[in-house]
Amino acid sequence: MKQHVNLYRAVLYPVYERFGLSRLVASWLVLVAALIGAGLWFAHQQQQLQTALAQQQQQNTLQQQEISLYQQALTQRQPSAELVKQYQDIERRVAQKQQLLSFLAEQQMQASQIYSPVMQHLNKVDRPELWLTSFSLQQQYSSFNGIALRPDSVPLWLEDLRQLSYFHGQRFRQVTMQQVQDKRAVSFKLLAQQGTQP
Repeated sequence: MKQHVNLYRAVLYPVYERFGLSRLVASWLVLVAALIGAGLWFAHQQQQLQTALAQQQQQNTLQQQEISLYQQALTQRQPSAELVKQYQDIERRVAQKQQLLSFLAEQQMQASQIYSPVMQHLNKVDRPELWLTSFSLQQQYSSFNGIALRPDSVPLWLEDLRQLSYFHGQRFRQVTMQQVQDKRAVSFKLLAQQGTQP
């Protein structure tokens, strides 16, 4: 025999939100952490380039001093074949170091002029219902992976992304979206390569 009778109908039961405030805050924290991590990684790369550039400059200075000493020795007496060969070897090494210095300086300039503004632009086109899990930025190629709470936010974010000057000349050739299991959210993947924008 029943001791209790449930008079509540199913419509009166409380509705539990799948994506409540705590999950939304956690998603924002993950996005902010990813952006900070990417910024720190770029800063670390730039610091390494600066260190390598300083070392190469120091080596170049020492070798130029050696060249000056050899030039002084050559002006004082007739150079021997061995001394001329050493001078030519050092001159060749200095030329190679100067090429390397130019390359490192160019890489450092590209890192500071391209990637830092891109991170700021990505922050401007951020949407609360969409966050990135990973991304890759190259001169000729870019890719983004992320999760969106609403599938229609992906094309809107993509349109915002295409307005950034960094992506001028790149064409989004592949967009893949997949339903997250047991969730209303979708995961997405965007691939862009150098070419004419549609």
